[in-house]
Amino acid sequence: MRPDVHTLAGAYALDALPGEEQQRFEHHLASCDACDEEVRGLAETAALLGEAAARTPPERLRARVLEEAARTRQQAPSPPRPDPPRPRWWQGGGGLVLAACLVVVLVLAGTAVVQQRRIAELERTEREMAAVLSAPDADTESASPAPGVTVTVVSSRERGALVFSAHGLERLEDEDYQLWLSDPGGGMRSAGVLAVGPDATAAPLLAGDLGDAVGVAVTVEPAGGSEQPTDEPMMSMPLEG
Repeated sequence: MRPDVHTLAGAYALDALPGEEQQRFEHHLASCDACDEEVRGLAETAALLGEAAARTPPERLRARVLEEAARTRQQAPSPPRPDPPRPRWWQGGGGLVLAACLVVVLVLAGTAVVQQRRIAELERTEREMAAVLSAPDADTESASPAPGVTVTVVSSRERGALVFSAHGLERLEDEDYQLWLSDPGGGMRSAGVLAVGPDATAAPLLAGDLGDAVGVAVTVEPAGGSEQPTDEPMMSMPLEG
């Protein structure tokens, strides 16, 4: 049984439809304004997602680690003989140089590990966002909470997650925009802090613990975010059940 053509917007925006389904959806798209608007919004969010995941470590990081390692003793020296005693230059300077080189290597190696972990985390987040955008039950909602500001929420109950993106947000000093999930009982759960770039665009944010949330909201909070909202939301939006 073929899926409802209206549910193919997410997969089409990610260029994930097989040839026959793609042709069927494109034929439908020519006469469906709602799907056309949804595809444009999803494609824009997917593009932002790609930019957010395009993080690479410094180009010469690996080369610097290998270079420092090549100049540093890799094995412990043989036990010293009782005589002759080591010259004073070793005690006063050479040993310090070796220790400094070892510290540099350890710092660079540690930096490389951190960078690799960050890249792996970004790749995992990218995959999870793509899964939400292309989910069969993906629901897309857009709103304009203020002049020049637009927000888009793509949620999937099947995946238990949503992707939030926004445009036109003024960059803040010593404050952050924070995304919240609204629960049926009226409670609010933090879904993370929005990263707003110089172009006033917030990088897509994945909220991976959707649960039975009935809405989303954004507040302005002290830098780093808060455990609970400290002010009235600047925008809120219900979520489809």
